[in-house]
Amino acid sequence: MKTIQTSGKQYNLYWSFGKVEGGASKNMETRVHGSGGGSNGYGSTAPVNISSTTTIHDQFFLKDKTGKESSFQLQDFNVACREGNELSVIWAIKKGGKTGPYIVVHNRTTSDTFFQEAELKKIFRYPVYYPLGATLLLLFIGGVIGYGIAFMLFIAIWIAWVYLGSKEVKKFKSETNFNEFT
Repeated sequence: MKTIQTSGKQYNLYWSFGKVEGGASKNMETRVHGSGGGSNGYGSTAPVNISSTTTIHDQFFLKDKTGKESSFQLQDFNVACREGNELSVIWAIKKGGKTGPYIVVHNRTTSDTFFQEAELKKIFRYPVYYPLGATLLLLFIGGVIGYGIAFMLFIAIWIAWVYLGSKEVKKFKSETNFNEFT
């Protein structure tokens, strides 16, 4: 177990390390979403919007040094591995919690690292009450400083919130030695 501090929160990192046994499988699931069309009652039709999302599913088994096998079913990692590769699968559990998401798969054989970007952003994002509190303060003082300035500050606060979380993710990726997770 390794502990990290992020955005005012503490997480314990856990991992499983072993050799891929029996190969690995990958599946893709595509969901198509559509809306629009139809008449508005005046002879014109609403535009049709179609979008799709693809989820990549990876499945593999790891055998550790003691011979114990563990199975992993991961989403949106797109792990490149084959039988015999040594992998570390890392997950994060918030202090006081019992479960947490998989966040990193490191292929020690190829030196490739795969991240679950959406989960990392959640972990390293500062609590939403920080920008919300600043926004409420701006609402109260908007009449004093001018609503134009208050609006620009409002935008700057939310951009800074997103930027700081992204910066923490980049720092974690660049400063963590994933070869330690064995």
